[in-house]
Amino acid sequence: MSEIQGHYKEDWHSSWWYQPWLRLLVGFATISFVISVSVHESGLESFFFIGLSLLFVVPLEKLIPRHPIGTFRPELLTDLFHHFVSGFLGVVPLIFLYPLLHEFQWATLTSLIQSQPVWLQIAGALLLSEFLIYWGHRFSHEIPFLWRFHSVHHSSKNLDWLAGERRHPVDQACMSFFVGIPMILSGFSLVDLLIVGVLQNLWDMTIHANLGWRLKLLDGIWVTSEFHHWHHSLNPEARDKNYSGALPVYDWLFRTYYLPKDKKPGPYGIDTHMPETYLGQLIQPFVFQEKTRLFDNR
Repeated sequence: MSEIQGHYKEDWHSSWWYQPWLRLLVGFATISFVISVSVHESGLESFFFIGLSLLFVVPLEKLIPRHPIGTFRPELLTDLFHHFVSGFLGVVPLIFLYPLLHEFQWATLTSLIQSQPVWLQIAGALLLSEFLIYWGHRFSHEIPFLWRFHSVHHSSKNLDWLAGERRHPVDQACMSFFVGIPMILSGFSLVDLLIVGVLQNLWDMTIHANLGWRLKLLDGIWVTSEFHHWHHSLNPEARDKNYSGALPVYDWLFRTYYLPKDKKPGPYGIDTHMPETYLGQLIQPFVFQEKTRLFDNR
């Protein structure tokens, strides 16, 4: 840890909002409220990710681990908060947006899209959403204000089944707006959007997971854990590369593709201090901090 990082960590630990009793109180109240609302609105869907991961992804991590990580690793509880709270807050805008924006769809384009076979509609929705995800993701790295929030996601030093859920709600909401609004206005049906969203979310579980498989046959065709782990690497050569969520074709087109054959990704994290608690990670982007991203030549 650098001297500047150590200084910020000391400041955080001495701040009034970092007191254990306050963090416990706010955390308990927040998670209770979000889980209650989620269960009331959509049943047990918020627990689907957890259950699926525990049944399939976690056992695979034990069988073919990429790195030695304990089951109850540091900041596991923090990432559970992110899953329930940030995930919930991130999708709320689209719940209200779809009924409003549906009226502004271009009728001719909507009719053309929805007259196609379902598989072609889904393929088209995937291509468009991946294009938007690529640029939304890239902007979150290249625009300093957006990086403040997206850096929370990159602060995970241990990538596993739950690390990908670490997202600041502002970062999550910005991506939801950036991708969701054009997708809705384009004329795709809500069913198309939901199918593509489910596919992307399910695959997102594996690309962050601590899985040692290489899946070379998918290189350049589909995003793999090896490909995405390089995106989280502190290696200067991999800085700001591999923005795609599922289709690496956009990294090829815009020259941000990075997948060396003779190296392994890691270590992971960011070059600036990030609090270990959920509340701290919510507050951190709003606190002024000197930019210390090493190897950043922009």
